[in-house]
Amino acid sequence: MIFLFLQGECIYIRPLQASDFEELCVWYGDDQVTRFLGMKSLSMDKAKILFDQMLNDKNGVYFGIIKKGDKRIIGYVFLSQILRGRRVAREFGIVVGDKNLWGQRYGSEAAKLMLEYGFEHLKLHRIELLVLDFNERAQHMHRKLGFVEEGVQKEARLVNDKWHDVIVMAKLEKQENHLKKEGIC
Repeated sequence: MIFLFLQGECIYIRPLQASDFEELCVWYGDDQVTRFLGMKSLSMDKAKILFDQMLNDKNGVYFGIIKKGDKRIIGYVFLSQILRGRRVAREFGIVVGDKNLWGQRYGSEAAKLMLEYGFEHLKLHRIELLVLDFNERAQHMHRKLGFVEEGVQKEARLVNDKWHDVIVMAKLEKQENHLKKEGIC
């Protein structure tokens, strides 16, 4: 396996590794964190199953987010359901698990690095994502990154006993290239 680091201004991202499980298990046990993922908190055993699936996903790439000057993982960013023949990633996501760091732009920086990786290294043409209707901070960030809303799946996700809409968004490689020319990325 090639060990890859992608450097940003305040963070870097690198492939998830087995030693990251302890932090991830804490996040997946936290109702506030998992609510934004559209799921209930997980037991350690269920978190381990999910983590192992990520590590072994042949159609996905998962990178840990690390603040520069720190060795501790603060979250992760991923592209999954990658259809290489079609040059599409059906799911893009960011999780900043350390709630003390929410709203400090670490997720935005990690997202930019992952989008660059997807479009330039993986040669993707299209990257898609789903975001819950109540996650306004994520919607705003995705729009700033050039994602465009393509539709809404009405009451598609049950979170805390309440049905929520799921917003479908996507970004094309030509949008990424345009943002770079304009100096936005």
